[in-house]
Amino acid sequence: MEWGPQMNKSQNNADHAASIRLNSQPSARSTRRVNRPGVAALAGICALVLACASRATQAQSFPSKPVTFVVPFPAGNASDVAARALGEELGRRLGQPIVVENRTGATGTIGASFVAKSAPDGHTLLMTSTSFAISTALVANLPYRPTQDFEPVVQVGGSGGMLLIVAPDFPAKTLAEFIDLAKRNPGKFNYAHVGRGTIQHLTMEVFLSMTGLQIQPVAYKGSVQAITDIISGQIQVMFDSPSSSASFVDGGKVRALTSAADARSVRLPSVPAVPESGVAELRDFRVGGWVGLLAPARTPAPVIKRLNEELVSIMNAPAMKQRLLQAGLEVGAPHSPEQFGRFLQADMARWQAAAAAAKIPKE
Repeated sequence: MEWGPQMNKSQNNADHAASIRLNSQPSARSTRRVNRPGVAALAGICALVLACASRATQAQSFPSKPVTFVVPFPAGNASDVAARALGEELGRRLGQPIVVENRTGATGTIGASFVAKSAPDGHTLLMTSTSFAISTALVANLPYRPTQDFEPVVQVGGSGGMLLIVAPDFPAKTLAEFIDLAKRNPGKFNYAHVGRGTIQHLTMEVFLSMTGLQIQPVAYKGSVQAITDIISGQIQVMFDSPSSSASFVDGGKVRALTSAADARSVRLPSVPAVPESGVAELRDFRVGGWVGLLAPARTPAPVIKRLNEELVSIMNAPAMKQRLLQAGLEVGAPHSPEQFGRFLQADMARWQAAAAAAKIPKE
C-alpha cells in the first residue's frame, strides 16, 4: 500500500516523459490534420509539467509563512506537548513561527480531516498519535482516507507500554492478583476510558477479551478526570498512557500494576512489564502508543525531507530527549518518512485485528 497519490511518487518520471513527448510533436507545417487525442494528451502533459514546476518553486520558498501544527487532542496530551516542545526549536531553524492549534473532537478525526483538506504546501501539519491508527478499526465512515490523504513526515517517539493503574489502597498489588480478584467479582468493577475508540478504551477491551474478565466501562472527557475518580475510589481501574499518568505514579497518587510492554520503561523503571506477571493469557499482550507528524498528500517531497531532517536532528538533542521523556515519550532510532509510513500501516493492521478479536464493531 502506497502513501499519498501515485502521481506524487512518480513525479520525476513524469517530468522526463513530458520533455520527450514535447520534443516529438509534429509541427503545424508538416501536417494539415490535427490529431485531437494527441492535442489533449499534450495539454495534459503541459499541465503536469507546470504543476511540477509550481511544486518545485513552493519547496524552494518553504516556509513562506507561519507553520501550523494541528493537534487533534486537548492541551497537555502527549501530542500537544511534543508539538510545543519541537515547535520552538523548529521555528528558530525555519525562520518562521510554529503555531500549535488544538482542534479536538471525534477521537481526533476532526483535526485530521482539517489537515487532510489543507493546502499541500507544508504549512499545515498533523501532530497525531495512536488514535489515528485505532480510528481505522472503529470508525465506519472516516472523513478522510488514512493512507491516501496524508504523507508521513516523522515518528516523534513512543509512549511506552500502556499502564494498568489503580488506587494506592486497592486490594490487588500485582497484575495476577488483580485478575484473580476481578474473576471472583464479575461485573462489580468499573474501568475508565476517555472516549470510544481511544487507546485507553481499546486496550482495556482487548485485555478483557484475553482474560475473560467482566468490568464495566465509564467514559470521561480526559485522563485527569478519570484518574481523579480512581484516586477517590469511584472507579477501580484504567489503562492509561505513561504520558498522562506517569506523574501520578511518581507522586504515589496511583499505583501501576503493569506496563503492557516487553520490558520496563526508562521513564518508570519500578513498574513491572507484562511478561514478569507470568499470566499465560497475556503472553502476547503488548500495547504502546506513539506520536508522529503527518502532512497532507501531495506535499512536495523536498518539503517533507527538510521537515524530517530538521525534526530528527532536534529530537535527538540530549536536552530535547529528556524533555520528551518527561512527557512520557521515548525517542528511538530516527525514522525516515518511508519507515514511519510502514510502521503506521502495520499499526493500523494490528488495531484492526485487535478490534476484530475483541468483537468491537465499527460505528
